[in-house]
Amino acid sequence: MQEIEHIFTQLGYQRDEAAIRLMVYQLGSKPASTIADRLHKERTWVYKTLRQLAHDGLIQQTKKRGVTQFWVTNASPLFAALERQRQSIDALQSTQEDVQQTLLQYESTRYPHLPTIALYDGEDGVRSLFENMYQTIIDRHYLLIKYFATNTFDAQSTSTQTVQHYAHDIFDQLARRRVTVESYLGNGILIMEQISKTIDTSTLRDLPAGQASVNIFVVGTVIYLIIFKDTPVGIQIDSEDLANTMHFILEKLQTD
Repeated sequence: MQEIEHIFTQLGYQRDEAAIRLMVYQLGSKPASTIADRLHKERTWVYKTLRQLAHDGLIQQTKKRGVTQFWVTNASPLFAALERQRQSIDALQSTQEDVQQTLLQYESTRYPHLPTIALYDGEDGVRSLFENMYQTIIDRHYLLIKYFATNTFDAQSTSTQTVQHYAHDIFDQLARRRVTVESYLGNGILIMEQISKTIDTSTLRDLPAGQASVNIFVVGTVIYLIIFKDTPVGIQIDSEDLANTMHFILEKLQTD
């Protein structure tokens, strides 16, 4: 009984409906009144439920001497219903990606002001961030990006890694594609004391990548923030409003 109830609930029926079908199976061909009496249920409700089960193909019905009789020949209709449900689920799963993309479009329309954020951690994660940034530049055909990096003597002398360890030859590739990297370097001894501006990419690969050095790339409407610590962390923020603010701040910086 419990197994049958479970199958019926999975098909969308209620426990009482499972009890009705099981009673039909036990009694053979009987009218709704007999089934209702055996289950101590209201006859009209039992009759409507039996008609629905017959409509769904889970039981059979016929008339004998003007009275509608209900019966079940075997369990095959129940298994057929389970198979139809499985096929329906398979069909829905095949459209899962399309549905997901459609819902994401609705979300972007409903909440256009919300930034999209992605986190990267560890050396492999930060390398992936640089690769993602490079691909964004290429895909969106940007010819100018802005770059801010801390560049203190303390970080240079104590860091065991440079930006090239994570970025590889990305700056060289950008130079070959004639993408200008407008760079702002926070220079100093122990702390940043002044900011210099350059578009020379040849020295960027040698910037320190340790001692909590910070890199910020503003790539169109996307900001990439990297903090180089024992475990480096990167954040990608896709926000037009925030990117516009960063563009403005960097352009207004007083540089030496």
